[in-house]
Amino acid sequence: MRYGYKKSFIVINCILVISLVFLLLNVFILKQVEFWFCGLATLIPFIIIALRYGYESRNRRFTYETMFYIFSFTIVYLIITYMLGISTGFNLTIYRLNSTNFLTNIIPYIFVIISGELLRYEIVRKCDTSPLAYILVTLILIIIDCTIYLTTFDLLTGDGQIKYICYIILPSISKNCLLLYTTRIAGPYPSLIYRTLTELKNFIIPIVPDFGMYFESVILTIIPGIIGFMIYSSLKQYQNKEVEGKTLKQSKFYIYASIIVIIVAVISLVLLSCCRFKYGMLSIGSGSMTGTINKGDAVIYESLNKNNVPEKGKIIVFRKEEKVIVHRIIKVVKVSNTETVYYTKGDANKTEDGYPIPTKDIIGIVKKRIKYIGYPSVFLYEMAKK
Repeated sequence: MRYGYKKSFIVINCILVISLVFLLLNVFILKQVEFWFCGLATLIPFIIIALRYGYESRNRRFTYETMFYIFSFTIVYLIITYMLGISTGFNLTIYRLNSTNFLTNIIPYIFVIISGELLRYEIVRKCDTSPLAYILVTLILIIIDCTIYLTTFDLLTGDGQIKYICYIILPSISKNCLLLYTTRIAGPYPSLIYRTLTELKNFIIPIVPDFGMYFESVILTIIPGIIGFMIYSSLKQYQNKEVEGKTLKQSKFYIYASIIVIIVAVISLVLLSCCRFKYGMLSIGSGSMTGTINKGDAVIYESLNKNNVPEKGKIIVFRKEEKVIVHRIIKVVKVSNTETVYYTKGDANKTEDGYPIPTKDIIGIVKKRIKYIGYPSVFLYEMAKK
């Protein structure tokens, strides 16, 4: 590496480190969450780097193909989620499409998106051989996402912390890894398209599908990875010299196959994770059923229906106050002609639970145990409680 390039890398990394430290100080001390502030946090280092080393805008080899793919895949993903919302229901957002919302939220957030992607592109262009710069700019953009939602959750409680990690931090990491990849291969435009479609919709569309926070965090974390893989698979054909010069029409197979994979993945996640459907999945966070179901396992349960009713000896998933518990039915008591209550006990517990469970509090009946796959969510929850 020539001395001039090495020096420029050091200067750029120093600028990024200063920006990162400033953002961390803001998170822990200043707690400024305004969109304009977050936009300036990336615009200022971008301007400094561009003025010092120049700004070059040039389309990369796969710019138009990647723009097309990311637009197609993202639109399909959004359509599927809103169609599934017809079954799960919708929640109203706090935003309305009016001039006030446009001036106070939409325009400032567009500023956040554009300034962030300009900085990302500038780093990719000038530091393509510096992994440290990639890491720093990605951390900066993740922290900005975290800053925007800093006051949305009660971070003084373990529950608020786990929701913040699952709903904000993990999806942001996944999203920024995808956008770093698309920026490297195609420039800033695919990233701008993706963020505009997925993030601005929150301010424009007054309803969002009600999948529950847990499921929504899962899908927000997984979908960027699926889209990235589909883009990689679709563009791989162009890297083969024998097929160079192919048009998008000639690559329909890749597009259709990718869209089908996204459809199947989204629908499968909804059907498995959302309690409003026939089957659901739950991680086990205690040892009360050890031997039958261990801590860190996951269970698949079936919602109650006329062919799936609680009986003595069955393991059920039920709500008790704000907790979801998985225990075995040890006694069934018919209180009246229309009401039955159930008494339960954990297989590893010495005593029964000691309270009746009405039918309305039973979520479903356990059908299958899957070993170990619940450990990640259990670990995050326990870390948040400390």
